[in-house]
Amino acid sequence: MALVLGLFMFAFSANIILPANYAETQITLAKDRIASSMSVTADMIPDLVDYAVISNQGEFISGNLTEKEAFHAWYLMQKGETQGSTRFYAFIEREQEVCILSYHLVPEYRSAVMRKYLPNPQLMILLLFIIGVIVQVTVLAVHFGRSLKRKMMGLQEAIEKIQNQNLDFQLNPSGIREIDDIALSFEHMKEALNTSLKQQWEAERSRREQISALAHDLKTPLTIIRGNAELLLDTVQDETQREYNEYIVKNTIEIEKFTKQLMDISKVEQSVVSAKTNVDMDSFIQQLEQQMKALALEKSLEVSVESDKLPVSFMIEEELFYRALLNLIVNAVEHTPTKGKVTLSIQGETNFVHFTVIDSGAGFSSKDLKEATKQFYRGDPSRNAANHHGMGLYIAESIIQKQGGTLSLANDLITGGGKVTITIATS
Repeated sequence: MALVLGLFMFAFSANIILPANYAETQITLAKDRIASSMSVTADMIPDLVDYAVISNQGEFISGNLTEKEAFHAWYLMQKGETQGSTRFYAFIEREQEVCILSYHLVPEYRSAVMRKYLPNPQLMILLLFIIGVIVQVTVLAVHFGRSLKRKMMGLQEAIEKIQNQNLDFQLNPSGIREIDDIALSFEHMKEALNTSLKQQWEAERSRREQISALAHDLKTPLTIIRGNAELLLDTVQDETQREYNEYIVKNTIEIEKFTKQLMDISKVEQSVVSAKTNVDMDSFIQQLEQQMKALALEKSLEVSVESDKLPVSFMIEEELFYRALLNLIVNAVEHTPTKGKVTLSIQGETNFVHFTVIDSGAGFSSKDLKEATKQFYRGDPSRNAANHHGMGLYIAESIIQKQGGTLSLANDLITGGGKVTITIATS
């Protein structure tokens, strides 16, 4: 406000803005000339003043006032008044006529251009004050926002570290009581979270060790049971005994498969990705193709391998990656009906390779597409085989994620069967 008032005081002193009584003063100076001249012309009229000449009989003679405004002023003169609703009037009597001068008692700009394009000075003061307040509030808000952001930086860094499971940090005081109270709460939460995570990690490590130990301990008795059951098949048995014997062998094999998968899960969860090696693409694909053909024999499946734009080699942890792909192929074989088809497609792209396994089975349900990679998920009965334990895709995705790749599920538009794609970087 002080700045705006100072600006207008300067404008008044520099004669940029004329005082409110400027027109009235100019009328006083020009009054005698107007009264004594032969006729009233526009050049006699002071600046900022409008006029009209009316005869003593009330007839409009000349001027830049409209006839309606002139007759309204004439009516006020008859009543002895000099002020209308928005304007003031001065009356100069001449011989046989009256010159009516109309003016405002408000400050005005000296420049006609400024009067034409700018609001009047009084409104300008109000507008500049409002603009000044808005600018000041904006500047203060931005300044306060930046200051608050700097004060909140410690909390933001703490949140990012907690998200990254890094609990080794210390919050410094910000100087704002409310923020420091939140920081103290963060400290308490950090301590509680640290304790909880340690307990969780310890429990998870213990669980993995127990599963691995249990699966390993089961191998020996299972091997003995299976070996003896197979030996019994070579002895003389009646039909009922052979049937029971075959049940024992079959289900022992299933338990061995399940145990092996448990051990695979434990190894994947515990392992740290070893150094990648440069794997020859052709020999890697040949190895997969041979394995596919061997798996397809039992169900007389048609298998094919398609490839395009492949790199000569790619960087990968070969054993783990081979295990992941093999799990996908086994899963596809299990869900493909007898004499169906399983396809492995390998497509090269700039810096990436896509391995896609397609079967001609029933395809994934909408629920399968969301949850099929979860541990122990058995899925839709239409895709559920008797020896399916719900861990193949989980193991595969766990391995691929450790390799920095992605695994996606879909249904193939041509075969209608499941379509699983692994995307991995070539270097």
